[in-house]
Amino acid sequence: MPENPYPLFIAFCILFTVILFFVLSVDWNKLAKLYRTNEPAPANLSRFQYASVGMAYYKGSLNVGVTPQGLYLSMFPLFNFGLPPLLIPWSAIRKIEPANQLFVQRFRLYLTEPDVKIVLRKEVLESARKYLATQGIEWI
Repeated sequence: MPENPYPLFIAFCILFTVILFFVLSVDWNKLAKLYRTNEPAPANLSRFQYASVGMAYYKGSLNVGVTPQGLYLSMFPLFNFGLPPLLIPWSAIRKIEPANQLFVQRFRLYLTEPDVKIVLRKEVLESARKYLATQGIEWI
């Protein structure tokens, strides 16, 4: 056993954090290959949202906006770590189904490509209802 275990512990924590970041950013990067945007954030941006993108659950660090072109997603600047903003066109959403959690109405969005699911609160999606309806997607 080393005389001072703290440097080893700190090195392990840093390595674990780096590996965790890469694992959790895989799905965001898949989306970024197709839907990366340089558009400014929409005026109706809902900040500090709790949502899932693929395997990653973003606890109060996701920004979500609705535009006529699509669903805008970005990370809070302090936590983005190089993850670019996304603008997912409404035509890329093929299905929506309930994904409720204890007292919170949530919906799971299935994309045509890539195979990444996004889970958002109902309140965030309310303003997207008319755009989703034009794609033939009705939800409660």
